[in-house]
Amino acid sequence: MAEIGRSAWVSTKSEVEGRRVDAGGLVGLEFSAVRYVTLDYRRSDFAPEFSGPRSITDASEWREPTWEFDDCDSADFGVEFTTSRGRVFSVTWDALGVHESVGLHEGSLLGERFSGNSDVAVWEVGARSRWLPLLGEPVGGVDLHYEPWADEGFWCPRITLRFGSRRIELLLGEGRKGGRVGPAANNVAVLFDPEELPQWLRGESK
Repeated sequence: MAEIGRSAWVSTKSEVEGRRVDAGGLVGLEFSAVRYVTLDYRRSDFAPEFSGPRSITDASEWREPTWEFDDCDSADFGVEFTTSRGRVFSVTWDALGVHESVGLHEGSLLGERFSGNSDVAVWEVGARSRWLPLLGEPVGGVDLHYEPWADEGFWCPRITLRFGSRRIELLLGEGRKGGRVGPAANNVAVLFDPEELPQWLRGESK
C-alpha cells in the first residue's frame, strides 16, 4: 500500500501550532458518516476475486467486526469522517520510519493518504457502532497532544475529540484480546469516554 501525504511529526513548535490551527477547522462541524479503513482480513472468504477497496456490506461479516474490541475500536489504517457540509477529515499514522505520530488531516484516507486502489476493507461504522449517538452532534473541541520526541521535534501520540460532555480518544494503539489496548506505530485505536488512558500512554514523553 503506497503512502502519501504530509507528516504529523513536526520539527518545530511553530509547526505544532500550525497543525493545531488546522485541526480547529473541525470545531463546530457535525459528522454525517464515519468509516474505518482496515486490513481486509476476510477477503479470501467473502470476495476472493475482488480488487481494490471493499465496502463491507454482508450481514454475516458485520456480526463479528474485525475492528471491535471490548475497550476500543481498532482501525489498521485509520478513521475517516464526512461532515454534514461534505468536508472529509481523516485520522491516521505517519509512514513508518524514524519517527512516529498520529495526525488529523482534511481529506480522504484513500487517494490522499494511501493509494486509492489498495486492497483494504472499508467499514461504514457511523450508524452501526458507538459513533451513532455522536452523528449530528457538533464537534466542541479538538486537542492534538503533542509532546517532545527524544532530542528533536514533536510527535502526537493521541488526539481528543469532544462532543459536549463526551470525549473520544484516537491514539497510536491497537485493540488486543482480553480487553487491553496496546501501543502500535501503525494502527489507530478509538476509545469512547475512557475513564483513564492506557498506562503506557500516561507519561506521553518520547
